[in-house]
Amino acid sequence: METVKSWMSSPAIIARDTESLPHARDLLVTEGIRRLPVVNAAGCLVGIVTEGDINRISDSPDRDIHHYSLYYRVHDLPLRKIMRRPVITVSPDTPLHEAAHLMVAWRISGLPVLHDGQVVGLITVSDLLRRLIMAEYDHEYESLRERSV
Repeated sequence: METVKSWMSSPAIIARDTESLPHARDLLVTEGIRRLPVVNAAGCLVGIVTEGDINRISDSPDRDIHHYSLYYRVHDLPLRKIMRRPVITVSPDTPLHEAAHLMVAWRISGLPVLHDGQVVGLITVSDLLRRLIMAEYDHEYESLRERSV
């Protein structure tokens, strides 16, 4: 049985809960990712922020100067104020089909992977699609090999 460990993206790109929204936006763009697990000072997962979460608050860096609330400008907004929680997670040993089931059931496109309470990776819908493509490729390859024998 295949597990999350075989297909997850690792190491995980994470952000601290005290980091600002613009920093998170820059990290997403620089790393080419769409979600950031958010950790506290001890490195424990406390939330997750997605590209969509950030865009709902401020659709461009130019708008980060606007006020989010009485106390924060968007530019100064710490991730702990916008992150989603609780976070649905899996372990590296979680069967791949179980991770897929969780994503469908919760209508989410990625799950942080935790080992001993620390974020060690992420498994996403893209990873699952990559697995499907590889399985189909392997199947076609086996069929071609059988015909040539």
